[in-house]
Amino acid sequence: MLAKRTRSPLIGVGLWATLYVARAHAYQSEVDATLDAQFYSLQSPYGSPLVQRRRYTQTLALNLYELQTDRVALGPQLSFRSRLRLDTDFGQRPEERNPDSSSFTPGLAEAPLDVMYAYLDGQRYLNGWLGFRLGRQYVVDTLGFWSFDGADVLLTTPAYVAFEAYAGFEQRGGLPMLGTSRFEADGVSRGDRSGLSFGQSPSFLQESKLAPAYGFAIESAGLHFLHSRFTYRKVINRDAVLVSPFLDNGGGLRYALGDRTSSERIAYSVRADDSDLGAALGSVIYDLYNRRVSQWNLGLDWYATERVVFGVNADYFLPTFDGDSIFNWFAHRGTTSLTARADLAFSRQLEVAASAGAKMFGTEGEPSNYATSAGPNLDVTGKTYDYLASLGGRYRFWDGSLALNAMAESGGAGHRYGADLTGRKRFEGGYYDSLAVLSVYDWDDALRSDRSATSFSYVLGGGVSPSFMLFSRGRFGVEWEHTMNRLVGQRFRMLATLELSVLR
Repeated sequence: MLAKRTRSPLIGVGLWATLYVARAHAYQSEVDATLDAQFYSLQSPYGSPLVQRRRYTQTLALNLYELQTDRVALGPQLSFRSRLRLDTDFGQRPEERNPDSSSFTPGLAEAPLDVMYAYLDGQRYLNGWLGFRLGRQYVVDTLGFWSFDGADVLLTTPAYVAFEAYAGFEQRGGLPMLGTSRFEADGVSRGDRSGLSFGQSPSFLQESKLAPAYGFAIESAGLHFLHSRFTYRKVINRDAVLVSPFLDNGGGLRYALGDRTSSERIAYSVRADDSDLGAALGSVIYDLYNRRVSQWNLGLDWYATERVVFGVNADYFLPTFDGDSIFNWFAHRGTTSLTARADLAFSRQLEVAASAGAKMFGTEGEPSNYATSAGPNLDVTGKTYDYLASLGGRYRFWDGSLALNAMAESGGAGHRYGADLTGRKRFEGGYYDSLAVLSVYDWDDALRSDRSATSFSYVLGGGVSPSFMLFSRGRFGVEWEHTMNRLVGQRFRMLATLELSVLR
């Protein structure tokens, strides 16, 4: 009887565990880590300063899939994605972070840590109509690559139209949110001014308040032959901005306060495809703050055969800046490019691509007067032209490839000519890999003939890709780069990479 009483609870626990496991919910996880180590020394063409860097960039990602409680084919899906980045530089000199030094660089940190992205992703809710993201995320569209903290909601209708709306705060450096300044508009330097006195680096602005941002988009959905998207985005500045670059008679500086526009733009893009004929595309961006078209693009592709494609492109780019930037008050012109290209695939092993075209630069004054004693006439809008061409090809064999890329650009301001040859080869079924690059480039500056030079570079590298366990993969690689020219002498760079991914 004692033996039966001893086994009875164990049997009950076993049955309970069996039932619990039958009802348990399992999700998939993925852990991915990378390590890039760069060692290089760069000497300024002017002799000083000598920049020495010892950078260690590490990322760690955690992804969770199928978090929803009920799994239904083509039903709702819930997942979580995140990635951290540590960009350490042990090669910085102490004086570069010393506010009392002439070499001080505001905002420079030895080991900045940022959250690249971390968001909850929901798809196909409400019978496939609703999708959403919550957290730090990227937005990639005609307006560019951008990041914010907040919510994004996507409503996809059966009428081949999708509506998207998002709101939150632009990711910026200087805030205690593990952020980076990579996604801010150009033209303003912001960050954490802790440790700086009032008069030290006044143009480096304090970033202490969140920058609200919002936007929306309307795009086509479900049409294989057509995709179009209209989008709008606005970002608001709330921190103080310096409006007087010099001290006044009382030794003070003037600042502007209050909410104001950082950037506000609208854009439209469209692409139509016919698998037998070709494709036509176009896009335009209008900067509402500057009240000017800042970018447009037109393209046409003709699929002459399955292996031959011809295309023409026209695009325009005008630099724009944050609403607080002083560069908004300086005149600047855009660049227009016209190119024609051909892509030929002679076989699965051999591909060749070629292009030719011209660039037109708008200038303040006639370029021919720049180098004269009289100087440019700013009452006249001038133009200068560059003519460019490129040729590229790749030959693949069963365990490697050989690629050649050559370019040429020439105009009234000088020229750039060059080519590089890249070879890759794998060994032991891809367990080992190797890399070799040779490049030669020559450039000439018509306004500064002493800056003309010919540069030679080579890169040698290799890697190994072991499988540590049945559910993991990884690669370790090393590259050595050596560049030499008469302006900077010898430059060296060493890159080591480690990639590891674990699936469960």
